[in-house]
Amino acid sequence: MDGEKIAERYRLKEKVFSARGWTTCLALDIELGTEVEVDLVSASTEDLPVDPQRMREILHAAQRIRGPHVWPLLDWGEEEGLFYLVREKGDGPTLPELISQLGTLPGPQVVELAAAAVEVLSEAYGAGLYYLGLNPGQVFVDRRGSLRFRRVGYGWVLEDMDPAQVARVSPYRAPEVEPGREGTRASDVFSLAVMVNEVLSAESRTERLSLLLERAAHPLPARRPSSPRLLLEELLGSLDSIAEEDRVAPGENGPLPSGRYGKAPEYEEDPYTEVLEAGSLENHGAPPGSRSLRGWARKAALMVVGGLLLWLLFSALSGLLRGDARRGVGEEMKGAAAGVEVPDLQGLTLEEARERLEALGLSWSAREAPSRLWSAGRVVAQEPAAGSIVIPGETVCLVVSSGREEGNDSVAPEAPPESALPADDGNEGPEAPSTARSSTTSAVSAGASRHAARPPRAVATLSTARGPAPLYVRMDAGGSSDPDGDIVNYVWYCGDGTVLRGMTVQHVFDAPVIPARFRVVLEVSDSRGLTDSAVLAVEVY
Repeated sequence: MDGEKIAERYRLKEKVFSARGWTTCLALDIELGTEVEVDLVSASTEDLPVDPQRMREILHAAQRIRGPHVWPLLDWGEEEGLFYLVREKGDGPTLPELISQLGTLPGPQVVELAAAAVEVLSEAYGAGLYYLGLNPGQVFVDRRGSLRFRRVGYGWVLEDMDPAQVARVSPYRAPEVEPGREGTRASDVFSLAVMVNEVLSAESRTERLSLLLERAAHPLPARRPSSPRLLLEELLGSLDSIAEEDRVAPGENGPLPSGRYGKAPEYEEDPYTEVLEAGSLENHGAPPGSRSLRGWARKAALMVVGGLLLWLLFSALSGLLRGDARRGVGEEMKGAAAGVEVPDLQGLTLEEARERLEALGLSWSAREAPSRLWSAGRVVAQEPAAGSIVIPGETVCLVVSSGREEGNDSVAPEAPPESALPADDGNEGPEAPSTARSSTTSAVSAGASRHAARPPRAVATLSTARGPAPLYVRMDAGGSSDPDGDIVNYVWYCGDGTVLRGMTVQHVFDAPVIPARFRVVLEVSDSRGLTDSAVLAVEVY
């Protein structure tokens, strides 16, 4: 291997790691004269856990991920049945090595870890990748003390090729993620929560943070927080709360502060001494009016004690009132926590999606990504997915099409006729005929014959409605019927620009940005020009 060249640019020097299906080598970038690391990954479908075309899409997106906490993918390509992946040479200890030495990390360092992870996830989401397979083995501490993540966006593919790596990272994988299958943003929330829970000491946790970490590691994705940023914000709040408690706790080097809850002032001398020393009274015998002075002193002391008792009573009542108020707020929050269902926003304009989310009390954020399926300004994908249950106020991340990439010669989607654009009915199951229909009459026929004619009935079935990309689907309109028995046209609008004709057709759905959802529209027409349509949905991930 020593001296062998890859892509006529990278001279391999030595092997530093080997696993089933892939090898990592140190190499010299001949053009720049710098040392790099090269992952040589088998492109065979027997070794690669994803389709080779999907691997190319993942690597293309991963190469665009940059940031201070990323060891970027500098170059990649294919050569002699291998993918070669070139990245910066890593240095410094890994996070598992630090954990083995320290056990847990101080709170500020855990915040730094969570902040770096959230930033890396944000960069990946902006590039169109919604699952990173986070685990401590991806994290290094470089010579400057900064956290750096390696193999961002594609590391999980390499790990899934080797059973030993799968066993190593499985504690950080969400239950819904199987080998060779991509997760979602909710899966990243799970992984980050497990990492934080592993390295954060008990002294740095509040009850609220513990509950959020428990919720973030819930087996069901819909029960987890919708964004990893919520974990970071709660972690910051937890440390601030603990620091505030330490700051206001009474110390051992000084007295308690005087004031509202301090002791009443004490006399250092007998109150009568001033009167005796003033010379207005004799120093011998009982001073005239001394009984009266003692009475006033007793009254003053009773007033002070009474004032303190009144103050304590007032404080207790205020505490009860505040407790009632908190309970009221808690019940309101409990009611709000019932959650709302995230709508299907794919294909809408950003303005339409924003209005629907704000009407449900949800926040939103948007990033642009090129798409060959949707025109510029249309929502390509969303996280959480349609149908997920989230708490009002949480954020839905939208990926909005920026148009097709330069050099993409795909044609624009042919729009179905107006009659074939019904609203989404949410029908996603296989072999399930659509319930959303629309019928129109043609202007070809006129007069009485037009009113007497009856439109056909469109019925569409799919061999499968959901699966990993590329997804092969057979579409059948054999269940369609016409009262007059003369259906003459079967037209399928596949939702990705493809238009097919025939009673039974086949199509492969392969989205550049996943997960993706396609509206499949079947339109049937008879000899009189009367039409009917049926709508189904196909999801790829």
